Amino acid sequence: MPRHSHDMDPSLIDPHNHAPAVTADDVWGDAAGWSPAVRAPGTLLPLKKAQAAPSSSAPVERNFAGLRIESKTPPRRPGDASYQMDVREIDGNVMRLDPAAPTAPRMPRLITHQNRPAENAGRGAARGEGKEWGLSRQQSVRWILGAGLGIATVVIVALMLLPLINESNAARPNQGQTASVLDSEEDKAALGSWNALVIRQQEAEQVFRAFASATAVEDILPLVRDWRGVESLVRTNRRPARVSKAWVPPSNTLWSVMDNDGCFFGLLEGFLPDYSAFGAYVVMADKQLFLDWKATTAYGTATFDDLERQQGDPAEIRARIIMSGFFTATFPEAEYQSYQLLSPDNSRTIWGYARRGTAADAALATILQLDGIPETTVVPPQKVTVRLDHGPAGALPNQWLIGEILHKDWITPATHTGL
Repeated sequence: MPRHSHDMDPSLIDPHNHAPAVTADDVWGDAAGWSPAVRAPGTLLPLKKAQAAPSSSAPVERNFAGLRIESKTPPRRPGDASYQMDVREIDGNVMRLDPAAPTAPRMPRLITHQNRPAENAGRGAARGEGKEWGLSRQQSVRWILGAGLGIATVVIVALMLLPLINESNAARPNQGQTASVLDSEEDKAALGSWNALVIRQQEAEQVFRAFASATAVEDILPLVRDWRGVESLVRTNRRPARVSKAWVPPSNTLWSVMDNDGCFFGLLEGFLPDYSAFGAYVVMADKQLFLDWKATTAYGTATFDDLERQQGDPAEIRARIIMSGFFTATFPEAEYQSYQLLSPDNSRTIWGYARRGTAADAALATILQLDGIPETTVVPPQKVTVRLDHGPAGALPNQWLIGEILHKDWITPATHTGL
């Protein structure tokens, strides 16, 4: 029910906007139909408009049936003979149009019989497929045996002449030169050393395990190669145990056997529990494996921290070496070949220079296999043991002169022990 102004909330009344009084003409424009006394329960709607009557001028079509298709003929009653079919016959004569010019008469086909010509027995060999094409022929047994015997004879003669041909082409040693024999005693001994090391990986792992877990020098010395010569170094450079007694080398530990100037050694490579890499050098003496302490610990007479400051004793340095292109006025490219020396743990780097034409330069070219390799080829780092010298005046603190290549790799090949 609509609310009027007098029924509204006083708080919603605007005192400055008074609504005009409601009159009889304000309700839907129908003053006659509004009575204040009558109040409907809902909103009042206007009255429905009456439908306008159709115009009398427009014709109204009623009862439109649409289009019908039917036969006007009444159905035939049964028995009524008056309804017959009306049949009209058309004349059967057909008018044909004759051509203006008569056509030529057709000649009947004449069939004649021709005899097949006789084959010429004296003609040459038939070209292409002959009459006997596809038919098997029997080969002569004599011809087959003769051909086989001839081939066998040629093979036998060739085999008989082969030693004579090889003897004439064989290289003859020069006068005063002793021919090398493959199966010499030295070769047999070297092959035996190599074979003996290949199958010793498990024993090498046990030796390194005892070395890495040892806590006293007396436990290390029996495991070390030539321990009397390195005892003082082992005691001076004592390191704490790197693993526990229960540690076992992982299954992916790599075992390699190598030859360093006649000294066969095994290299055991893997990772410790702290994920640091290790490389144990193992040699055989009296059918027993020993560790090379210097090579295994990458011993050097000076640390790379000292070498970066031009300090320490550079008499015996173990490092990885690669080619470099860093030159200065003190070390010009025309006189020196530049190298980079990496520490064993790859954490420090110094520069090394070999004077061109010296023994050190030739040895490094052989180790890095620089002969015949383009300069753009990247050569992987190689392990070397070198003696460094202080550079001339004006050299940077981390620039050293490579005085001598002590040996390739980190293991000393001078002491070679057999089985």
